[in-house]
Order: sequence, then C-alpha cells, then structure tokens
Amino acid sequence: MSWESLPLELYEHIFKNLNFWDRKPLSLVCRRWNQVVFSRSLCRQLCIELSRGDWGPSGDKEQVVLVDEAVVKESERDYRVAYVKWCTDSGPEVLRSISRLLRKLEGKCLLEGLIIDAPLGQMMSDFLHTHGELLTRIRKLQVSTETIDNRLLMERCVLKMGQLETLFWREVSSHDFLQNESPLIVIEAPKLHSAVVKFGDSDSGRGAVWHNSVMELRDSACLKALKVHLHQRMWNRFFEQKLETLEHLTIAHKTQDLRSRDWNAVFCNMPNLKSIQMWEANDAILEAINRHCRKLRVLLLENADIIGFLLEDRHFPLLEHLRLETAKIQSNKTLHLPILKHLEWFNVVNQNNQTLILAAPMLRSIRQSRNGASDFTLSCKPPLEKLQLDLYASDIPGHFFQPFPNMQELSIRVSSARPDLDRMIPYFRSIKEFTLIAYNAPLQCDQMLNEIFKNCNDVKAMTLCGFNPNLELSFPVFAQIFRNRNLKSLKMFGLTITGKSFPLQLPPELETFELRHVKVMDVAFGAYVFSPDEPHRVICIKSENCCSYSSKDCD
Repeated sequence: MSWESLPLELYEHIFKNLNFWDRKPLSLVCRRWNQVVFSRSLCRQLCIELSRGDWGPSGDKEQVVLVDEAVVKESERDYRVAYVKWCTDSGPEVLRSISRLLRKLEGKCLLEGLIIDAPLGQMMSDFLHTHGELLTRIRKLQVSTETIDNRLLMERCVLKMGQLETLFWREVSSHDFLQNESPLIVIEAPKLHSAVVKFGDSDSGRGAVWHNSVMELRDSACLKALKVHLHQRMWNRFFEQKLETLEHLTIAHKTQDLRSRDWNAVFCNMPNLKSIQMWEANDAILEAINRHCRKLRVLLLENADIIGFLLEDRHFPLLEHLRLETAKIQSNKTLHLPILKHLEWFNVVNQNNQTLILAAPMLRSIRQSRNGASDFTLSCKPPLEKLQLDLYASDIPGHFFQPFPNMQELSIRVSSARPDLDRMIPYFRSIKEFTLIAYNAPLQCDQMLNEIFKNCNDVKAMTLCGFNPNLELSFPVFAQIFRNRNLKSLKMFGLTITGKSFPLQLPPELETFELRHVKVMDVAFGAYVFSPDEPHRVICIKSENCCSYSSKDCD
C-alpha cells in the first residue's frame, strides 16, 4: 500500500505523536497531508487569532487589523483557544468587531481557553462584562495588560469563572503606585488549580515596576500552585483564607516590604506546602516556614538575610532540595536535613568567619560556589553522586578530600584561583562525567589530567573549556586523552596546547567530539593531528592560530 492510499485515520494516528509546530511543515507536502494536519482531532490545541495589532514605523500610531471574518465562518478546524487584542488607540468599533467574531467562533467550537492582550481601561471592563457567559465556561485564561496612567477609569468587575483551572495574569505599569484602593478585577474561581500573577517579564521581579495589583483572586479552595508578585498592599484578604490544597508557592517582592506582612498569619493557612521559592527572605519568614510548613520538601531562597534564624540548631525533617543564593547568614550551629538530596549554595557569606554545620547524610548532589572563607561544612560523608564546585578566590572545601565512591558527575569551575585540583581527583575514582571550566586566570591542567588517567578508569564524557584561550596542557597529555577506550563524548574549547605534535587516531568508540578555538604552538598541528582514516574524512579545519573540529563535520 502506498503512502497516498493510506486512510486518514492512520495519518492522524502517526501525526499525533508530533506537536503542532513539528506537524505544520508536513501540511505543505500535499493537499491530503494538509487535510490531516489541520483535522479536528489534531487541532484541539490550536489558537485562532481574532485580532492583530499593528504599529506604525515611528511607534506612535496603533491600530487593530481584524482577521478576515470568513476565516472564522468557513474554518473546519476545531479551535479551542481564541486570541484577542486591541491597542490604546483602538475605537469602540474594534471591540464590537472582536465580540462579533468571538460569538461566531463560540457557535462553531467549544472554546476552552482565552488569551487577551490589551491595555487596562474601560474597554477591558466592557469586554469582560460582554463575555461573562463565555468566562464562566473556559478552563484557561491568559491576560497580558498594561497602563500608562496612575489612575484607572474603569468599572469594577467580578468574574465568576466556575470552570477555570489555569490562570496567567501579567500586568505592566509605568508608575510605582496605581491609585486604586481595592482591586478593579476580582476573579472567583473555585476550581482553579494553578495561577501565575506577575509584573513585566521577570519572575524574580528585577526591573518590574511594583504597584497595587489590579486583579485579585477570591474563593480559590482548590488552588495547588501559585506564583505571584506581591506589593505590600496586595492580596491581604487572599492570604487570610485557608489554603489547605496549596502545595507550590513562589513569591517575589521588594526588600522594603519584608516587614509589612504578618508571615506567621500567611504560612499558618498553608499547612500542606511542599515547595516554596522566594526572592527576598529574612528571619521572620524562615521562622514562619519552619513553624507551619512541616511537609516542606523544596525550599529555594534568593537574596536572603538570615542572621538570627540560624543562631540555634534547626531541623527540616522532610526537606529534599535546598537552594540558598546571594545570602547573608550567621551561624556556627547545626542545620539538620536528614533526607536532603539536592543542595545549591551560591554566593553565601557566613559573617564573622563562622562555619555552619550541615547534617545531611542522604545528600546526592551539591552545586556550591566558594568565594573566600568556608561558610559551611558537612558533618558526615554523604553518598554524593553529583558535584558542581565554583571556585573564585578560595580553595577547595576540606570535606571533599575524602573518598566518594558513588560520585558519577564532577564539574569544576575555576575563576582567579589556583586550587589543588590534582590532590582532589583521587577521591573521585568512580566518576563517569568530568567537566573543567577556567574563566579568568590561566590554568595548567597537565598534572590534574594525569591524576584522572591514573585514578579514574570509567570516564565516559569529558569537557574541558577555557577562555581567551587560557586552559593549558601539553601535547603528550592531550594525546593521552584519546587512549581512553571508554570515552564516548569529548568536548574541548579554548585550549592552548604546547609541544611537538604527532598524528593521532580518533578512537572508534568516540560518539561525540568537538574541538574548537584551540591555540596550538606547533604549526603542523592543524594539518595532521588526526589521521584521515575512515570513518573520519573531514578532520581538522585550521584558521590562523586556531583550529575547529566537530563531529558533525564527518560524513
């Protein structure tokens, strides 16, 4: 049976394994394939655009060009999501046209989602009131809105969205303070599972203009995940309700708002939280989390000032993942994390040269940056499997100079430091993946690689990366790398190789090989380092003092 004679149902069964953007080019093959790609059964997640905003070349003129009404009328596709947009200068007739097209689309398709991209104002209020019946039925709502005025003139909307499950609401304002005393849009969504409410495009709030939110949630008894930007006067009534189903909470707010909220009252209403991510945190927040969130498994904190909380021994019995980034702490006590598996510890300063004791006997992976004196130490040897260590003006932490027989991945990033890497390697005999990155100061790595050749017999992937290039090794050591028959992946960037070169054969076991921006001191290097035997026909391309080679160059 030929491809042309296959039944449409079989095509649909094949094409449904691809997402729409992978399927779309197939629609150009022939009319039959186009029919399948845009069939009802495969188009349920497609979004139809009912309006499109156009801006003049100078950026000061806005207009809305509506999608041809015939597209909606004649389409056989089963659209489930509609996209509408209007601009600051759009007139009432634009909104009437959008509403007419939306009603026609509702008659043809069972809409499940709505995307609104429009400025805040009376037109937004009119649109929401006009389509209140549709809003009661949709399961997904996405709103991107902005205002350039510090006082909004629009009627207050209370949206009863009984079927809403997912909400994304993005506000942009050019003013730090919108003079609305209470939310102008209230969403009542008893079946809401996840909500994202933020200013601008940044999850962390950097660069966002903070203002009293235009929208607020109400009656969200089923909410499981919430990501929100908080102004000090925002969502106070929301956090007063019992949120027993909430499991994942992400909060970004300003430093000066830390003391403006009763965090005990907030977290006591969330007894089942499993994951918390916060930008800006202090002792009061940590005290409240530790007291009320006894089921917490993930705690991610950035820009934290934790001086008093760790002045006594602390215990998080169920925590599995902890990240502390850009933080000040003060402690020489013990932090008990009995089932912690993943630790991320970046740019943490333990004041007064104190050292926090970390009791984490189940720790599997560590990502740690060091810049100066030791800020924490492990109280026992955990079964580490993965280590990423960023070293600045500091040495390797002392607790890594002991055997780690379970270690699989070792990654070292060095900047302006000369750590004793070769003395560290023998403790990681079982590593399968090794990465070394040197940022600033030149790093001579002959001795370290020799230790790897001597002690680590199961390395399957190796990445060596320098800049300028500033990672130095001699040609004999460079050649030794290719004698490892277990090596499946080798990537080397920014190297300076010294010494007389001689022909090398790429091992047939090597599946991935990249050699880029390598400065060589021997002029013969680029010509014949890798002998041109099968299957590697294209070997090395030399340009001035650097050569480039990639496995994709091979036939």
